[in-house]
This record gives sequence, C-alpha cells and structure tokens, in this order.
Amino acid sequence: MRGLLKGLAIALVAVIVLAGGVLLTMRLGWWNPSYEEVKAAQATPPSTFEQYGTANIHMRDEGPRDGPVVIMLHSSMTNLREWDAWSDKLKDSYRVIRFDWPPYGLSTDTAPSRGMPGIVELLEKIVERKGLDSFVLVGTSSGSTIATLYTAKHPEKVRALALSTLPLKAPPPPEFSRLLWSMVWVHENLVPNYYPPYYYRVSLSELYGKPERLTDETVEWYYQTNNIPGGFDNVRQYYAANQKAVWAKGAGDEAAQIRVPILLQWGDADPVLPKYLSDDAVKQFSNAPVDVIHYPDVSHYPMLELPEKTGADLRTWLDATLGDDAPATETKDTP
Repeated sequence: MRGLLKGLAIALVAVIVLAGGVLLTMRLGWWNPSYEEVKAAQATPPSTFEQYGTANIHMRDEGPRDGPVVIMLHSSMTNLREWDAWSDKLKDSYRVIRFDWPPYGLSTDTAPSRGMPGIVELLEKIVERKGLDSFVLVGTSSGSTIATLYTAKHPEKVRALALSTLPLKAPPPPEFSRLLWSMVWVHENLVPNYYPPYYYRVSLSELYGKPERLTDETVEWYYQTNNIPGGFDNVRQYYAANQKAVWAKGAGDEAAQIRVPILLQWGDADPVLPKYLSDDAVKQFSNAPVDVIHYPDVSHYPMLELPEKTGADLRTWLDATLGDDAPATETKDTP
C-alpha cells in the first residue's frame, strides 16, 4: 500500500509539474502564432491594408463600384471573416466594404483605444476617403451598436440599417457552462495572453443554437486572429474604454434619433443577448420602421451558423428597402 501511495504521489507531482510547464510556456507566448503567420493565412486576396492616422486597417472592398454600398461592422472578438457568406450573397451587384476594427483581427492602432466612439471616428475617415455619399450599414452585436452610434451622428449618410443581436445597453451576464467559465478563469488569472484552440471550439459551440453547425475553419480563424501577440492587452483596454464611453449610459438615446428603415435579425437561442432584448430594441428605435426576423434555433452568430438562410433574408430585405435604387441582378434564395 505504501508503495502504491508513493507511486501516486510521484505521478501527481509529475502532472502538476507538466501542467505548470504548459501554463508557463503559454504565459511566455511560446504558443501564440505570430502576426505575420496570421496575416499570411488570413489576409489573402482581396484583402488590402490602408493607413488612417495611427491605425493600419485590414479591409476588403468588393463588388461593382457603381453598385449600392453596404458597409459591414463585425462583432467583438471577430473580424471581417465573420461576413464571408453574407458578402458572397451581395457582392455580385452591391459594393461590399468590410474591415477589421481595432483591437480585432489584423488591424492595428498605436494610439490608446477610446472604445466604440473611436471606431465611429475611424468609420468617418473611411467614408470620407472612399468618397461615399450614402450607404447601408450592416452590423452584428457590438458592430450593431457602433452602427447605431454612427447613424445617429450622420443621418444624412445612412440609407438603412441591418442589425443582428443588438445590445443597446450593457448585456446581462451570460449563462455558460462550468467548463467554459473555468477556462475563462485560467485565462484571466494564469495565462492572460493566450487561449488554446479547444477554448474556441467550446465557446463558439455554446454560442451556436446547434453546435454541429460550427465548422473547423471558423474555429481556426477565431484561434489565429485572437491570439496574435499583444492582442488581449488591446482588447482589455478597448473594453475598459467602452465601460466609460458607452455602457455607462447605453445607446438608447441614439437609437431614438434614427429614422431610416431597420432590419433586426435575431437568434432566439442566444445566451448573450436573449430574445426579449429584440423587443426592447424595437421600442428604443421609436422613430424608425423596424422589421424583425426571428430564428428560433440560431444563437449569437446568424451569419456564421445559418449563413445561406440569413444571408438570403438580408438580400431580400435590402432589395425591397432600396426599391428603385436596388441592383437589378437577382440572386436565388437557397433553402
């Protein structure tokens, strides 16, 4: 018995040493992909990089230059890859512009983050440089909030808003599994600069209404782009700025100022932004016509989880909303 206990003790010590070594090397950044590695994998054509003041912006600008313009604003912890499927639904006849906004993706900014107001100013610069007179804003999650803030500030520019899973105030605490919360604890307390691929598979699965819809490709680009060295420090700075600049009061006042047509595409199975918040959003957009499409078995990422259906719904709504200005080319609604 004494020999057995001794063997177990040695094995336990070995496991502890091994786990400590793994965590230490993660903390030292040995596991992080380099910026250049991620850029080579993710910034494939038609990606370009454009300098706006202190910010170097990863961007894709596709579709006919004389087509109606659609600008897409991704959510937190994602990047322009979030819009791949929806962009494909539109770029035959719409000009689709999407970009990584700092601190996410491959875009960088040497200036301290000012949160969403800083992204609104970045969007202003992009619009000015590209000479855009009017356009539709498509946003999801925090990208929807940014779209709301921009539209309230520049009502003369925005023709319509297509938003999904929209927070107009600080979201309620999400209901995730103990496994996911344990990995978050390890990250925040032991390894603040890294998350392993398994974390993204678990976290994204819990943000999908049907986890079997999650693809390996999505997990991979999530892992790569979020683990660029220094990225998590920039994200923490961005979050802190948002607490003061936006979430202290929310964006309800800005929502009430908007008068253009709005589409809300809502994943009702979302643990981050529950279904009841869609009703709240409709009330807060009190001076705008709002169409709502609910997807009962979809969660936080309609464009990733059910891209064909949700992208076709967006295209149908845009064509109808723009009326005579909509492109003549039609796309088939894939069931």
